[in-house]
Amino acid sequence: MHSRRTTIGYLILLMLLTIPVWAPLTRPGLPAWRAGALPALAVSAGPLEAALLPARLLHAAGLGAAAALKLSLILGVLLAALSLFFGIRRLWGERAGVLAALLALYSPVFLSALYIEGAAASVWLMVGASSVVWNAGDRSWKEFLIVAIGLPLTIVTLFKTTPQPPLAFFRLFEAPWHWQIQTVDPRTPFAWSPGLALLIMSIITIWRLGGHRSLAAKKERRLIWEFLLAALLLVGVAFLAGEYQTAFLLISVMPLAAMAVYLLRLFPDLQKPALWAALLLTPILGAGPGLSPQFVDVAIPEHPAAIFGDQQIMLINIGLDGELAPGQTITVNAAWQALQPIDFDYNIFIHVVDDLGNTVAQFDGQPQGGDRPMTSWLPGEIIPDAYAITLPADAPASLHVQMGLYNWQTLKRLPLAAGGDSLTIGH
Repeated sequence: MHSRRTTIGYLILLMLLTIPVWAPLTRPGLPAWRAGALPALAVSAGPLEAALLPARLLHAAGLGAAAALKLSLILGVLLAALSLFFGIRRLWGERAGVLAALLALYSPVFLSALYIEGAAASVWLMVGASSVVWNAGDRSWKEFLIVAIGLPLTIVTLFKTTPQPPLAFFRLFEAPWHWQIQTVDPRTPFAWSPGLALLIMSIITIWRLGGHRSLAAKKERRLIWEFLLAALLLVGVAFLAGEYQTAFLLISVMPLAAMAVYLLRLFPDLQKPALWAALLLTPILGAGPGLSPQFVDVAIPEHPAAIFGDQQIMLINIGLDGELAPGQTITVNAAWQALQPIDFDYNIFIHVVDDLGNTVAQFDGQPQGGDRPMTSWLPGEIIPDAYAITLPADAPASLHVQMGLYNWQTLKRLPLAAGGDSLTIGH
């Protein structure tokens, strides 16, 4: 029997140790997701997906779209940790449950799904897939109930993860961001590895069981081999799953974690406080720069301000600071996102016009003063920018601000998806 007080103590410890996983989500703005602002914009617009339901409920309760999405991701991380803890606790005990949750949550494949991919589906897939360990061993009605809840969640989020390029085999063993010096940014390759600590512990478990059959009961040995078979099948399917490799690799982390933490039963000395604490730190230290992702501090509106061209460039938001009056200086603040590769360095124009349409002041130039021409934008990358314009002292009192994009070689403007070729900006 598990003491309730003991279990609560381990739960508190687990919640504290998961803080580095989700703490970056409390920063202002959004992680530098490959999808840019699209995940946050989907909270308040577009078709409803199961993975976005928690975020939409939080948004309906009054949170902004970005805050609602990030809070829903934090809840998903905590639920995944709890699900793994209780599933493994039932099999191998509380200490194994804490370690299994940390091995899964600090795995590069999960951290890259959380901070590079930016798909809520990946986080909630982790929650649903963790039910696999509840269906191992004694299959009581409680375990079947957990699976009955988790399995539909797994199915509806399985193919909602962001499509990715084909998997290279070495990615299972090497986390690309592990060799980055400081932070993860949009140019960092996805880290598909389940995690070095997770793989090493799993290998030692198999080696130890294979050489000393008497170390474990027949039932426990059968469970370990079932977990191993499940992990191998999922990784094999990942190689055949094309753009949905993320999903199957995320699921494979569950049986690997269940198998890896059996080490605590094979080597009882590892449950001594000092050795167990060292094991808990292993996946955290192995995560490295994955725990300090790059963020972009951009306000996310209910809907994007504009989309230019054939779904090429999105103007996430636009704002005007300063008084629109003669002799004053105004600043136009914008946040852009490339929805696909851009093949030309379009100029940005901002015209301050009077009631007759005459231009009295203007800005005309490249993004960020020429430092970030549009052909350098990566799809999904968010580019914040600001443009200062000083109005002449003899300008009319009634003024309006219009902006757009144009080809500086042909002077042809890039059309807006909603019609027209310029956007009127107001306070």
